[in-house]
Amino acid sequence: MRVQRDGRLVRATLDRPPVNAFDTAAYRWLTEVCDGMRPDECLLIDAAGRVFSAGHDRNEPADGEGLTLGAGALTAVLRCPAPVVVAAQGPAIGAGALLLAAADVPLIAADAWLSLPELDVGVTVGHGILSRLLPPAVASRVLLTSERVPAEQLAAAVVVPAEELSSAAEGAARVLLGKPFELVSLARRSWGERERAATAYESEVAAFLSRGF
Repeated sequence: MRVQRDGRLVRATLDRPPVNAFDTAAYRWLTEVCDGMRPDECLLIDAAGRVFSAGHDRNEPADGEGLTLGAGALTAVLRCPAPVVVAAQGPAIGAGALLLAAADVPLIAADAWLSLPELDVGVTVGHGILSRLLPPAVASRVLLTSERVPAEQLAAAVVVPAEELSSAAEGAARVLLGKPFELVSLARRSWGERERAATAYESEVAAFLSRGF
């Protein structure tokens, strides 16, 4: 994992070969990056390699502390003081798909896809964030079926040719940086949908952790 600064543009790159899975350290890294942003900056999150992220690291339990840390990282993205651009190439699975959905400006390569196999790995969370990228009923179906969703079906995302993803993501970040940051910050707060998504996701996590079976 690495962070590069170019003026007010902050690029955070997930680099955990071979599939950029999120472990405890990666979740904490993402949380710290988001918490350290200023309102006048823009955060661009991308990933190295051919896979954006395979989601939660299967070598760590997807319950208890791991789920709590993961939820904290994703809600930190939603509550980041700076606008967030996420650029996804290749598969975006589980937490990787939710990270894309948490962006202000989500970009995805035309040949990429996402899936949420959460029920298959024993968890039930994700709807509150995924509904930012897909209509709520479709988000429900995708979570229940674990089906793949190709980039072309993500109407809320900017779909670009794979070879243009990096430049398109930087261009989107520069557009945001070109606007008065006070207005960008006010808009993101006053619209309220990011906080609603974060709160809904936290409620899902709490319900799952307190399940009675």
